[in-house]
Amino acid sequence: MTERVHLIAERLWAVIAVVALGVAIYDLATRGWAGGKISLIFPAIAGTWYLTRRALRKKIEASARSSESQDT
Repeated sequence: MTERVHLIAERLWAVIAVVALGVAIYDLATRGWAGGKISLIFPAIAGTWYLTRRALRKKIEASARSSESQDT
């Protein structure tokens, strides 16, 4: 169950990062580099959270696999 929650959170952050990148690109296209460059911070933060969640999920899955192999 815990692995599923981490997978859902990982996918949620991936979607948020993609949407934020789309909005940032639109902002850059409409306002130009000088006005829109600050909007690139949001996809960077969301992408960082995605990578953090992914690393955490992989670590938990590896831990679960190693504890299963120790039980047998």
